[in-house]
Amino acid sequence: MAMTGLLLLNHDRPDIVLETGALYGGLHCGDCFQCFINGEWISVRLEYDTDWILVCGERTMPVPYGTKVQA
Repeated sequence: MAMTGLLLLNHDRPDIVLETGALYGGLHCGDCFQCFINGEWISVRLEYDTDWILVCGERTMPVPYGTKVQA
């Protein structure tokens, strides 16, 4: 069963605050999860360039903090 929560920046690293209020524990480069963007779940991978980014296929985007995610 997938864990659902909100994507946030915890100190210098993206993290997920779960529906229970607990933190996922920090995300790392290469971690894969899904973001709810524009009404649909998008599979993404976390990477670091000059800042944290999400990779979806050939596209990259800034991390959309505050977005609903499932891991």
